Amino acid sequence: MTRTNLHHFMRPATLAVIGILLAACSSSKVTLPNVVVGEVTSQDVSTEGLVALNRFRASQGLGPVKIEPRLVELAKFQATAMATRDALTHEVAGDFESRVNAAGFEKSEATENVGATHTSAEGAIGSWIRSPYHNENMRLKNAKYMGMARADSAKSRYKTYWSLVLVTD
Repeated sequence: MTRTNLHHFMRPATLAVIGILLAACSSSKVTLPNVVVGEVTSQDVSTEGLVALNRFRASQGLGPVKIEPRLVELAKFQATAMATRDALTHEVAGDFESRVNAAGFEKSEATENVGATHTSAEGAIGSWIRSPYHNENMRLKNAKYMGMARADSAKSRYKTYWSLVLVTD
């Protein structure tokens, strides 16, 4: 679980890596193919995740969120980094706050859930609902946007890694 109000400075190395990644998706009309890094593939699962997430948020009296392409790319970057390094951690792709800042959400409250082993986006959301900290993240009161991704690596410990990013604005 990671939740932060964003107001710190970015690390230059993190900014450079994310800048390159985000440059390719600077227009919301651009759709990038699934990323393949070595034997790791990642994919946008936001549409499937959105249904389960908004169903959960409605059950909690919260408004729906919608998919934001920049957050999809952040989620893909995080999931790919975890699968590539065989590490289930928020920091593997750089600190969360810097990643969200670099995507243009400096003044937003943001949160990230990561996970592994689930076979579907709905399964990942279901698991996070049962986890108090992840549940709290998905109940981010004024959340408006989300992105969710899955990365697979047959040679890794968990095989499948998941990332969900939510922001308020």
